[in-house]
Amino acid sequence: MPDLYIKHQASALKGVSTIMDDHQRPLFLLVGSRGLRQDGFSLYQLSGELLGEIKQKSLGFSPSFELFQNGQSIGSLQKIWGVWHEFVYVKNLNWLIMGDLIQNQYRIIYHTQTIMQTNIILTSAGPTFKLAIAEDADQVSCILIAAVLNHWVYTQPKAFIHKLAPNTLRFS
Repeated sequence: MPDLYIKHQASALKGVSTIMDDHQRPLFLLVGSRGLRQDGFSLYQLSGELLGEIKQKSLGFSPSFELFQNGQSIGSLQKIWGVWHEFVYVKNLNWLIMGDLIQNQYRIIYHTQTIMQTNIILTSAGPTFKLAIAEDADQVSCILIAAVLNHWVYTQPKAFIHKLAPNTLRFS
């Protein structure tokens, strides 16, 4: 499975992001709607076919989101505050997301199997998310979850947001 790339602030600040492959070819379009309520993202093929959505279910310091594929709910996620890092559990899929969500360096795991790992790398286009997804079947869910986790960083109170440190960037 090739790695996928999303420009760092695209999913947080703009309405549409392009998901690229290793050769900088566009694969998907990620469209977001943001506000105080009803945050959400939709993932489309370049042909315009809707692949999946993630929609906000509740408000608060730790809002929950519902994940949809083919019009059916396949899971929901909500933050769980830990001692050193935050955790996110994806119900129904039984995925656990662990790592540094503020720095966008985390893994999605199922039991002991890694579903996805993400890092921020520095490319010629600037800071970029690198999504290493193990299975093609998990692409849609992983991209949508990564979009929400990135969005959470930008909607948290400023006291919880750490600026990117130079040692968190990797060159590709």
